[in-house]
Amino acid sequence: MRNLLITIPFLVITWVIVSCTGDAPKSENSSKEIKDTIVVGEQITIYKMPYAYDHSIIYNPKQKKWHLFGIEAGNKTFIHLTADSLTQQGWEKHEPFSFKDEEIWAPHIIENKGLYYMFFTNIGVPREIRLAISKDLYEWKNYSEEPLFAYSNEFSKNQKNKDPMVFCDEVNKQWIMYFSMMKDDKHWVVAYSTSNDLVNWEGPKICFDEHTEEPNVESPFVVRRGKYYYLFLSARPWPHGAEEVFRSESPFLWETNDLVKRINPWHAAEVIQDLDGKWYLSRSSGDQSDFRLAPLFWNDGIK
Repeated sequence: MRNLLITIPFLVITWVIVSCTGDAPKSENSSKEIKDTIVVGEQITIYKMPYAYDHSIIYNPKQKKWHLFGIEAGNKTFIHLTADSLTQQGWEKHEPFSFKDEEIWAPHIIENKGLYYMFFTNIGVPREIRLAISKDLYEWKNYSEEPLFAYSNEFSKNQKNKDPMVFCDEVNKQWIMYFSMMKDDKHWVVAYSTSNDLVNWEGPKICFDEHTEEPNVESPFVVRRGKYYYLFLSARPWPHGAEEVFRSESPFLWETNDLVKRINPWHAAEVIQDLDGKWYLSRSSGDQSDFRLAPLFWNDGIK
């Protein structure tokens, strides 16, 4: 097995202020509000395995390969799969990712300036959000022996930070990391931190709070469509409930009455755009032991 845990004080990286820029997509009908009508198509199974949960899917254009990393049984490794096509069945399996033989959850991977950044949860007390970096999605180097953060406050020494998802907010010109968190010893929320360089994070602040003791804010995932930001959440209700989608004009606040779609059954969704522009919603089916995809249709008038 390759050594996946080489620390990288020698890796010279020039950190650049947020590089993902671009104008918001234009609506075909800007004169009136178009009602949201999200539709999810028929599911297809892309890989079967004994245990499948939180995952991340990303495309490497140099290799012309799709990569999937996801939690395996035992929670100490992330399965690594590749495919030539996003929707093909039976992806190829590679060496897994691990971290010091410790329990890890919920990878999320982004690309910036030719490097791939994997954010994941290291389970412990307190729970930590960590970062590994790769040039090719095969060889990974631990960014630091220290976590990016392991938040605590006057109410809780272990805020159980988990399920990180990093989003490039082109409007506010910054990176936003969304994650599940306990704001005290009882109440779960969706929190966020912000960064200009992907390694130094400010926060946390709360963007979704139902004032509940149930951990039904799993696997937050955010997508911007025009002026709206869509927040996808799992385990509603806890532990095996639906995926719910909330819509807001701010990437920093969603309310319960912002709900626009409920998808049941579903869990740990990622929203992925294929090379041909088509959208898909991924799913870890958990007790049914596979990863799945389904076409996602926004029907909001935005190309």
